Amino acid sequence: MGVLAMIFGGVQILFTGVSLIGQSFSKQMMGSMGKAVSGLPHPEGQPDMGEAFERLAHLTDELKLYTYLTGFTMLAFAVTLILVGWMLYKRRAQARPLTIAWAAAALAYLPVQLWIQVKIILPRTQEVTKAFVQGMDQAAAGIMDSVSGMQGMMTVIGYVAFYTPFPILLLVLIGRQSAKNDLLPASIS
Repeated sequence: MGVLAMIFGGVQILFTGVSLIGQSFSKQMMGSMGKAVSGLPHPEGQPDMGEAFERLAHLTDELKLYTYLTGFTMLAFAVTLILVGWMLYKRRAQARPLTIAWAAAALAYLPVQLWIQVKIILPRTQEVTKAFVQGMDQAAAGIMDSVSGMQGMMTVIGYVAFYTPFPILLLVLIGRQSAKNDLLPASIS
């Protein structure tokens, strides 16, 4: 159980670290791509991709606070999970209450994370997408519109599918009698 916790925590640190590093460069990358694309000719009636990238760069900068807030929170959860995993691996008595606390906190944080993604970040990105889609032909705009409509549901399903099973698994495993007996402090004789 401890090794599993450390592996899951390490994978989350990797994903979150890449995301946070990417966030620090995203405005510059979007701005550079916008400048590069704006110099290219585009068919009449089609949206200007350079303008779309400029809007994305501006939006990325506006949402930076939320991205960093959720990213560093996930990083804290991951580091804590590795520490709890190490304690489980070493069969420390404190590991049981800490595992329960970590799993409960992770499950309690999930609705907060979803709210930030679905109610703050997603509507803003959809605004930029809709502005971009307005210049497209009807068929492409219809596809983009239906994809945009499903993003909220897909975000919720993705987060729940990815972040709910492990805390629940930890709670189930730590609740077994064998885990309770295995993590008891050594008796002094």
